[in-house]
Amino acid sequence: MSEQNQSRPEPQRSPLKESRFEPYEVNRPIPVFVLAVAVALMAWGVYTLWSGSGPATETAAREEAPTAGMAGDTDVANGQGSLLSVGASLFESNCVTCHQANGSGVSGAVPPLAGSRYVTGPADAPVQILLHGISGAIAVAGNEYDGRMPRFGETLSNREIAAVVSYIRQQWGHNAGSVTPAFVDEQRGRFPADRSPLSGGAELEAVTGISARLTRTAATEASQ
Repeated sequence: MSEQNQSRPEPQRSPLKESRFEPYEVNRPIPVFVLAVAVALMAWGVYTLWSGSGPATETAAREEAPTAGMAGDTDVANGQGSLLSVGASLFESNCVTCHQANGSGVSGAVPPLAGSRYVTGPADAPVQILLHGISGAIAVAGNEYDGRMPRFGETLSNREIAAVVSYIRQQWGHNAGSVTPAFVDEQRGRFPADRSPLSGGAELEAVTGISARLTRTAATEASQ
């Protein structure tokens, strides 16, 4: 009995089947809402770039235009309004620190422009002073001054100098005539551009004929 049990073969178990996993991707399309948002953002960006470039260029052109035509011949031909407004702006940016907004100057240091014969007299006087500057003794409104004013002939154009001179000849109760760019150009040709500053009232008298010794009060000086 025992021999039969030993010779009987043991039943074989069926092996477990191995499970195999193969990775794969599910085809999931992008939602329509996401596509719509992306397209809208792209369209908005293109529009922003396009619309932003136009006005910027136009603004730059508007800002540059006044500089290119500042106090030009067209302004003179159209009347004094534009010329005087340009002169006022240039006076404020270049002259008001020393000569003051009311033209009174600085007592004992800077001669006044208001009521000055060098402003309301022959126009070549203020033009030459602006072109070449002035240094030395000068008598204005009964007071003696001995300072130095820088030249502007190298930094201001004929049109700009004409605008400034026309402005000061029409301000503070003055009623002197305006000047043109052509007149300034004529005055520019009288002396070399690199000449030294005018030597006070003495040289101004030689250049313009305005007496250097006229030292009356401001009220009467302007009418002389």
